[in-house]
Amino acid sequence: MDKKQVERLREQYPQGTRVELIRMDDPQAPPAGTRGTVIGVDDIGTIHVKWDTGSSLGIAYGADACRVLVGEFTDTVRRQILAVRDTGETNMFDVPMVQQIANRLGYYELVLFLIDHRKEYAHFIMTGEIKE
Repeated sequence: MDKKQVERLREQYPQGTRVELIRMDDPQAPPAGTRGTVIGVDDIGTIHVKWDTGSSLGIAYGADACRVLVGEFTDTVRRQILAVRDTGETNMFDVPMVQQIANRLGYYELVLFLIDHRKEYAHFIMTGEIKE
């Protein structure tokens, strides 16, 4: 894998991204459907994941497969909300404007999160807490 491909993977799977395992060719692999949190992508393109089961087996890009989970309140979504707030461009309860700003800044996880999770978003804005 060349440097450009690795950088693309790092953009696609930043630390804190939630993923779900589709398949992994390893006898120690967690079962398909297991969810976890990306902890990083190394220089050869392995996506290192802390699985919810406690395992930390990496995903060999190209050989194994996972998908990014959209719509969970992840660390990435939290950071993106705070970054939009820090721009000072809008009232954070103006959700359509928050989505426009997030889209302009490339915060696509937040844009998608706001489609179905306005209640969780409002709770975070009012309390600073993530509602479980």
